[in-house]
Amino acid sequence: MDRKIVIYDYSPSARELVRNLRFSTDSVIVVARTKDEYEAAVEDGLELFFSDLSDDKNLRDIGIGSDVTDFFCVTDDDDLNLFITLSARAIDKNLNILAKASDANSKKKLMLAGASETIDFNEIGANRIFHLLKRETALSLLDSIVFGTDFCGEKSEVSITEIEVCKNSKLDGKTFADIDYTKYDIIVLGIQDKQISKKFIFNINLYNHKIDVGDVLVVIGNKENTDRFKIECAENNNG
Repeated sequence: MDRKIVIYDYSPSARELVRNLRFSTDSVIVVARTKDEYEAAVEDGLELFFSDLSDDKNLRDIGIGSDVTDFFCVTDDDDLNLFITLSARAIDKNLNILAKASDANSKKKLMLAGASETIDFNEIGANRIFHLLKRETALSLLDSIVFGTDFCGEKSEVSITEIEVCKNSKLDGKTFADIDYTKYDIIVLGIQDKQISKKFIFNINLYNHKIDVGDVLVVIGNKENTDRFKIECAENNNG
């Protein structure tokens, strides 16, 4: 049976998902939530709808319960993802539903609501890097980061940075789920937890992992952004 995939949302992370899926199947339909999303999808030449999928009728209109095989509900609103997952599962018990979760608690709720699988884009980012480390191209990229140049020999602004959590910092006592890394445009690869082990723990299933003074976070991103994250979050904020 041919797969027909519907993706609800067209945020930057959803766009990356669409680009990857279009390599594996010809039938990818985007359902935009806002005018800006709709216009962006039109520019990208996608088959799309402009609809509110919190209405069961609209779910059926896009093919849920008939010919849609895979449904990605990847909005930034956990409650909306939960509600639509429940509705889609009630319509089609065999539908493959993949829903975006922001933390471990959201994952649990989505699975109970009927999601076939959950997606965490932060986790995917770290996991992708972990697997890319085994590839020659990625090793060349890491060499460029280490030596400060890109593939063309120009100075690179991207770096992998170790950031130690200081006493009285904003990170002390927080969990990974408490911190919005996206506003710094960085990816947290993992942590070296001084209380548990000297080994490095990749950022996979660390949503409720408590961060303490002395822990070392390893992040990747533009140097300006990693420096800003370090100053605002990891260093002593009491002067």
